[in-house]
Amino acid sequence: MSYHENRNLVNMAAAILVPAVYFYSRLNNVALSSMESAELLKFWGKQMMIYILVAIGIRIAIEILYAIVYSAITKESVPKTDERDKMIELKSKNVSQVIFIFGIIGGMGALALEMSVTMFFVSFLVGGVLAELVENTIQLVYYKRGF
Repeated sequence: MSYHENRNLVNMAAAILVPAVYFYSRLNNVALSSMESAELLKFWGKQMMIYILVAIGIRIAIEILYAIVYSAITKESVPKTDERDKMIELKSKNVSQVIFIFGIIGGMGALALEMSVTMFFVSFLVGGVLAELVENTIQLVYYKRGF
């Protein structure tokens, strides 16, 4: 497998593991059902801000470690990004943005149906994870197929 294919597989694993581990560790002993709406908004706002910072840091570290491990194993440098790579990334990002928007719309629909604020944020997170998984899957298909 090429560098880009392997990188997409690593990104897919990170897209699932990072939010799963973070939110499992943060929500393990929290009673969300007993909180009022104002408390839930404050709680989720803080959790999302912390998660964004943590996820960015972890994902950067994963990218750096992957490049180092790839170079050490294959004894070659990380390939440069060319026009083909940029086109593949652009096409996959377009699809993933639509999926993410559907996650946000689903969350707003949950609020419109007077569901808990938690449902909005869960929908937001699930939409983000699914968008990233679809983005990386599309990139894998394009790299395998030979765009």
